[in-house]
Amino acid sequence: MEVNVLLFDDFDSLDAFGPAEVLGNAAGDFHLNYLSVPGNMINSMQGVKVWTEPLEPEEVSGIVLIPGGRGARRILFQDSEMLRLIKRAVSKAEYCMMVSSGAAIVSQTGLLYRRKIAECKVDENRRRMFMGGVSIVKGASWVSDGKYYSSSDSVSGIAMALSMVADLADLELAVRIAEQMGYDWDMEDERVFQ
Repeated sequence: MEVNVLLFDDFDSLDAFGPAEVLGNAAGDFHLNYLSVPGNMINSMQGVKVWTEPLEPEEVSGIVLIPGGRGARRILFQDSEMLRLIKRAVSKAEYCMMVSSGAAIVSQTGLLYRRKIAECKVDENRRRMFMGGVSIVKGASWVSDGKYYSSSDSVSGIAMALSMVADLADLELAVRIAEQMGYDWDMEDERVFQ
């Protein structure tokens, strides 16, 4: 299955690369693509530079992974064209994974209306402005609601990705990946199903 990691300037590195590490270790089942709207060099908040391919929403299949980070705020306030492209891409994808404030981006597209998501690091003003009509599950590490998977923070994004490997590929493979990473995975880690 294709995994389309959608990056933007000032994304949080661990939000993107934690789940990418998990899914990349299941290479027989998942193939990673790094995309951005302009399709060029993208810089994370931590200074990691990633060469990306241009986002073509009509060509998206499989999974779309949207990290959070400082750049999410800029998208929410200033980039209606990027939000339009993200909405088209997520609509085409079979699954959408959102890490931390990546959920606020998808929420702003209207796709999460009446969906449940994990509580993410967004101040109360932005929560009211951009996440109206979305049910936020307080205290959940991550939440699965239909095709939408959301995690409250970067580390929970890793647990969410491991569970996705277990759901879509194989539980034993997910356990092996967690062991290889040295990640102490609690399979019952405050997960909420819908």
